[in-house]
Amino acid sequence: MSGTPPFRRLYVTDCEGPLSRNDNAQELAEHFIPQGAGLFAQLSRYDDVLADIARRPGYNAGDTLRLLPPFLIAYGATDARVLEFSSRTVFMVPHARDLLAALPGLLDPYIISTSYTPYVQALCEITGFPFERCHCTTLSLDAWRLDDREASLLRTWAERILRRPLIEIPPEASSLADLDPVARATVAELDALFWEQMSGTVSGEMLAAVRPIGGGMKLAALEDIVAAAGRAGTDVLYVGDSITDAPTLAAVRGWGGIAVSFNGNGYALAAAEVAVAATDALPMLELARAFAAGGPAAVRAKVHDWPPGSPVRVGLLESDRECLTAASLAARTAVRGEHIARLG
Repeated sequence: MSGTPPFRRLYVTDCEGPLSRNDNAQELAEHFIPQGAGLFAQLSRYDDVLADIARRPGYNAGDTLRLLPPFLIAYGATDARVLEFSSRTVFMVPHARDLLAALPGLLDPYIISTSYTPYVQALCEITGFPFERCHCTTLSLDAWRLDDREASLLRTWAERILRRPLIEIPPEASSLADLDPVARATVAELDALFWEQMSGTVSGEMLAAVRPIGGGMKLAALEDIVAAAGRAGTDVLYVGDSITDAPTLAAVRGWGGIAVSFNGNGYALAAAEVAVAATDALPMLELARAFAAGGPAAVRAKVHDWPPGSPVRVGLLESDRECLTAASLAARTAVRGEHIARLG
């Protein structure tokens, strides 16, 4: 006699931040490109401007990963070299492997990540998490060939970008007019590079072809998962930590599910309902168990009753936003380092 499969809610998580300590794209830039960390930081700030301030049509938070690949190829990166580097540089949040091992016994787990495919594949290999349950940014550098002239021009542009001061974004900025003149000039220069000078080049074709799973694309991936599983929005617990997760966190919160900021930055904290500030992933396992047992109400009860003296800060943002924000940013820096913590 066959029985009805048990009802299982969905646990959907970002990768870098909630599960791993890396910023793989930043690390690839630093590994392959001279002063690549500085270049990536500038592109990341430009990404924040386009997605959150200028609101460029068709541009999503996390599209930094569209902007980077031409520079990687110009400095000699290949698919094999990217996979080799990613495979040996996965650094997990403490106890994240335990979380991933326990989740299938409680809920239906998925990963939605802006990270490039080779990095997510490497993480799945070392943790045993099924890659078919992951949505991430497809990257195939070997499909593109830059001639010597275009590669040289990109290297010149990388040096030019590095000479510009890092774009500063005032906390309350809502339009390009709110940026200082130096920042506006840098944005204009990058606009000219990516949307004018690259037009009609192999680099421009790459910009159009690489589709990072960030911002609205993350939300679309989650909607696909929920529809395929036949679940309601209240059956979703989503975990994120950055600007790329903000639309998804806001949507899950609106659905009545559980939207969790794990060591989140300001973007994630503004969109989430629950904040977790911790140096390991075990608090998420506790919330997952509560969600499996009793859904959103059980998680909210668990959060409400979290021991006040615990070194791990867990709470409802509407009740204690200032303290939870400070604790989240401190834990974010402690787990991922100051440089990565400051990225959007």
